Amino acid sequence: MLPAEKWTLRLSVLLLEEKSVLGLEAEPTFKAGPVEITAKLRSGHFVLEAHDFDSEAAALAYAPQLTVGLWNLAIDRHISFVPYFEQRRITRAADPEQAGRNLNSQFDLPYTGPVHGLTEEAGITVYRSDEHIRFASMSGTGYSSTPWALVEQALGEGIQLGATCGLLSSDLATALDLYLAHLSETSIRARFLTLIMALEVLSPVTEKHPAAVALLNDFADRVQAKFDDEPDADARDALQALSREIGFRKETSIRRRVRQLILDVAPLPDSELQEFTRDVVHAYDLRGALIHKGAVDDLALGNAYEVALKAIKLILKARLRTDRAA
Repeated sequence: MLPAEKWTLRLSVLLLEEKSVLGLEAEPTFKAGPVEITAKLRSGHFVLEAHDFDSEAAALAYAPQLTVGLWNLAIDRHISFVPYFEQRRITRAADPEQAGRNLNSQFDLPYTGPVHGLTEEAGITVYRSDEHIRFASMSGTGYSSTPWALVEQALGEGIQLGATCGLLSSDLATALDLYLAHLSETSIRARFLTLIMALEVLSPVTEKHPAAVALLNDFADRVQAKFDDEPDADARDALQALSREIGFRKETSIRRRVRQLILDVAPLPDSELQEFTRDVVHAYDLRGALIHKGAVDDLALGNAYEVALKAIKLILKARLRTDRAA
């Protein structure tokens, strides 16, 4: 009787700092409940292999537990990674022996055995435990490069802008910090929210119509009078909080301020400006849904991110042309 077929679940994530996990040279194995798991480092990727599942479905069903383990690792030990958790498709070899020889000859290496399939490094893979699967990836020290002509163009433009803008005002400096930070965020949600924060920082504070402000001032005076005569500490605390809220109510909403920022600063033709402003406001509304509900449609989020990215780049470049430190 042949032994029962076993399956392996493999989850690989790219570490943002390759050497952030030490002691993986020996490929340690540990148990999480009944499941035996091996940890490895491969081309800058942190790899977890969970062994001996009775079926492909059982192995795949365990994947969410590995992902939660990684999130907990990030929270407890501050280890950052690219959270790509999609299942990879394995390209199977019709002749594993010949596939192994072909792959090894391409890299001028000695033959190391059959290769049953090839797939990409990052993500989730499920395969039979007796299979030899090759995983292709960029080096852990991989990078993206930009041609010098484009680098030179951007540098030259920036240097010219620097000649006219002088010292950066505090809001522009903060927005630039946020823009730079968004580049290293690993999820589109974090990148989108960071860009929206940058737009908020650049949106000047303005007050509502004088008629509305006058009514709020009258109400604030009544609250202050009540506060002055109130002996109860809890009531005084509540009145003080209300007074602060009235102060905020005098200002136009951040949504309206972001809208006005685009209208006032974005260097677009009138024919494009109105439509783009509506797109930015819609993206800002999506920000509220994401914060309060925790999830939005992936396609809508992708579109909103592209709008926010275009908006902040337009505003930052316009401000760099005109800015003076206060």
